[in-house]
Formats: sequence, C-alpha cells, structure tokens
Amino acid sequence: MNFFKNIFRKKNQLKDSIENNKNKGMELIDLVFSLYDYRINRENLINPKLFKNIRVKGKSIEHKIDIYIEFVQMNNLEKTVIKIIDNKIVKAEDVWQFDNLLKDLGYFPKGVLYYNDKIDEEALNIANDKQIQTIFFDIMKETRINVSKSIDEVLPDENVIGDPFWTLMQIDERTKKNTGNYFIIENSLPLFTSKKLADACCKQQKDYAVFGISQRHLVVLISLAERGFFPYKLGLIRPSKQISSIIDCNVKMYSVDYNVIRELYVR
Repeated sequence: MNFFKNIFRKKNQLKDSIENNKNKGMELIDLVFSLYDYRINRENLINPKLFKNIRVKGKSIEHKIDIYIEFVQMNNLEKTVIKIIDNKIVKAEDVWQFDNLLKDLGYFPKGVLYYNDKIDEEALNIANDKQIQTIFFDIMKETRINVSKSIDEVLPDENVIGDPFWTLMQIDERTKKNTGNYFIIENSLPLFTSKKLADACCKQQKDYAVFGISQRHLVVLISLAERGFFPYKLGLIRPSKQISSIIDCNVKMYSVDYNVIRELYVR
C-alpha cells in the first residue's frame, strides 16, 4: 500500500477545503486558525489551548487578540499571540501597535504576524528588531509542510527502533530508500514482535527491508485506520513451533483489532 498517495490525497482535500472557504470569502484569521487547529490535533501537544477573537486585560488596557495559543513543551508553558493583517499592506504602525500589545500583556508571549498582501520595509525592520515573526500566508507552502510532516510520522526510516514492532516495507532498488509501500499479505499489515524474525522473513521478499514501528508510528497507523485511510487489518506475526535454534519462517499471523493493539501496546 502506498501511503504517499493516501497522504497527498488527504492533504489535497485539506487544501481544497481551505481554497473553497477562501473562495467563499473566508477571512485570513479563519484560515490561520484552522491551520493551527489542525496542527494541534496532529502533534498531540500537552494541554493545548487555542482561542480566536478574544479580549484580554493587559497591565493598562484591555486588548483584542486575534489568535492565542498555549501548550506545554519541555515543562515550559509556551504562549503565542498572533496578529492578522488581512488584504492590506502591513505598515510600521501595525507592527508598533502589536509590539505595544505584547508588552502590555505582561507575560512575554511570542508574537507572530500573519499577512496575505505585502509588508513594507520599515514594518519588516521593526518586526525584526522587536523579534516579532512575520509570515506570509501561502496555502501551497503550508500544504507542502503538512505533507512532509505527515509522511515523516507514517513512514519510518532505517534509524527507527521497533517499539514494539517491526515490519517490512518496499525499498527502491537503486537508492534503497523507503518507497512508502508497506508489505501487505492476506489483506493485513504484518507486525513482527522480533527483528530477528522479521529479518528472516524479509529474505524471502525481493526489494523489501525491515523497518521499526515506533510508538508514534503505531499511534498514527491506528488513527489512520479509524479515519478510513488505512483499509487493512493489523496482523501479529509469531513463530510457529521450531525444530532448531534457527528461525525457519514457519510463522502464524493473528489478526488483531486496532483497539486491542492500542490497549496492549500503546503506552
């Protein structure tokens, strides 16, 4: 099964949805909010909070915040305030106002300014001096970023250690790189509980290699299955009775429900 095709199909659906919303007059603030909502759900952040169009009392006055994000990372509470400049050139005054807002909040959040037109040179210089990140919202760029990250989540490389499984994936004959095709047999993705067993079975397959399935990969596979992007069963591979100390690939595959895999193997 080629996961590149399914992931690109999924991301194209996301892109099409954003484009459709934009064509219907969806504002930039809604597009950016949808993007961060998607990322939060994908990245499994700790205690995430995401708000739009909220009012917050500062040290001197009350402020309207376009988008506010917070989450815990490395035991630190990360806070980000996002300002949206929609369909107009970003001027120096816009950046000064945003910088004053950030200072008045008192808890030193990260400042990010999104725009979809242009930013003049003076405004950009001020933003750089005040350490305010400026981002031009580009749908195609955001789609490519999300595709790349999703591929990394689903497709293990040769450095991934099986925790708790190993599996077989097709590799390019010339480059030996992972092609994105999982080895499927009897409408199931075989999961090996032992790398030694996976290596022995792999020798019988041309242009396949053994790759580790980490906890993160396993969670993503289960999530894809639940959302209909993974049409196969999961099969646990265990050796049958051996007549010597050498693994002989006489194995049995046991079809296991996704919920059982989650309950027993996901930490």
